[in-house]
Order: sequence, then structure tokens, then C-alpha cells
Amino acid sequence: MDRGAAFRRAFHIASPAFLAYYLLPESITPNITRLSLALLFIGTAGCIEIARIALGVRLFGMRPYEGQRVSAYAQGLLGLTIGIFLVRDPRIVVPVFFGMAWIDPFAAYTRRREWSLVLPAVAYFVLFLGTEYVLGFVQGPGPLVFAALATLAAIAVEGPFVPQVDDDLLMQLVPYAVLSAAAFLLPAWVSL
Repeated sequence: MDRGAAFRRAFHIASPAFLAYYLLPESITPNITRLSLALLFIGTAGCIEIARIALGVRLFGMRPYEGQRVSAYAQGLLGLTIGIFLVRDPRIVVPVFFGMAWIDPFAAYTRRREWSLVLPAVAYFVLFLGTEYVLGFVQGPGPLVFAALATLAAIAVEGPFVPQVDDDLLMQLVPYAVLSAAAFLLPAWVSL
């Protein structure tokens, strides 16, 4: 494995550190809120991405085809931003982000060995359900239903190559949409 690929995998594995957002108090100081700190980080990352594209700079670990498009790093952050600010429910955002962060590189590993997607699907389901359990969201059929729906949605969009959209974004947006729709349409049955 080349150093760039190793860096991408390490970044994926470490990226759930961004979920520390949920651990921060609403007001960090009288003048600094959790929201303002998140917006500063996201805005800075966005400016770096715009400058990178404009200047034609290739960051370490980027794939060759990412040169003139929004990087996988930025698309992953965009997915988390949408989760935090639009979906807002940590019962959905946290396990979906863990799934993207940890199952995406695992699925790539299994795909290179021409193994079935069943193993990444089972791993995603167990990780989703385990995250729900650790966070204390397990009650009734909701977590099982959500884990099954999220697994189907995430694994469906993990493999196909879409030139301008990275699966780091799709593995968040599609499960967010499916789970948000399920929570809206079946509130009593899938209540978490």
C-alpha cells in the first residue's frame, strides 16, 4: 500500500474525532459558542479547499482524479456539516458518520480482494447498532430498523464511482435522507 493510501485510511479511521462537536457545551465562553467554533472550522476548511482547487495544489493522500474537483476530505466534512446542521439528530448523525469513516475503507479493502459486500454490510450493521447501544439510544425496534435501513442505504452507494461526488459524501447523505424519512413517516414504530 502506498503512503497516500495509508494516509487516507488513517484519516478515515481518525475522522470520528470531529464528532467531539456533540461533546462541547453550547456556550464555550461568553463570546464563543459551539456553533461559532464549528462554523469557523468549516469555513476555514472551505477556504483551504477553494484555494487548493484554484491554485492546482494536490494535498497529500489525494487520488489523482481529485485534482480539479472537491476533495474527498472536503466532501466528508460537507456530509458531517449537513448532518450536524440540517439533520441535527445525533442518533442519526453519529452512527452514520462512524459507518462512513470506518466501513468505507473496509469495503474498499474487501472490494480489492473481490470479496462479497456482505462482510462490509454486516460490519456496518453491527457498528451502527453498537454505536446506538453505546450512546444509550437502544429501546424498542427503532435501532434495529434504523441499522438495517442505514446499512442498505450506505452499502448501496459505497461502491459506484461517480466522478464529481465521493462516496464519503454519499455514504452520509443517503442514510441521512432514508433515516430522516423513516423517522418522519413511521415515528411510533422507529422511535429511538
